[in-house]
Amino acid sequence: MKILWLSRHDMTNEQLNDLKRIYGEDIEIKHHTDTVKDWKEVVEIGSDCDVLAVVLPVNILMTLVSNYNKKPIIRSIASRIETGNLVANKATGQLEKEFMFVHAGWEQVLKIEIQTMKL
Repeated sequence: MKILWLSRHDMTNEQLNDLKRIYGEDIEIKHHTDTVKDWKEVVEIGSDCDVLAVVLPVNILMTLVSNYNKKPIIRSIASRIETGNLVANKATGQLEKEFMFVHAGWEQVLKIEIQTMKL
């Protein structure tokens, strides 16, 4: 099973181990770090993959899910956990709570709907 990992960041060991739990031990990760311009580019990059694991802006993710249903589109879920430390905010210089992100699973994106109202 070949999985596209479309993200600027490396996949963590927790994310990889969780994918192995879901899809089995025999997986290959294709990592793509460049920015994409639209959903068609995602499909092209992942054409040789069985699963598309993506980190995308909501507008590209929404059009991908709406227009392409041949392969599972998944994304990582993270929990935001306080570390107990205080760190300086680079923008303000003020001390604030530090947080870390911990892998909390994967989800398959089936549908995205956004309702807006012009202001």
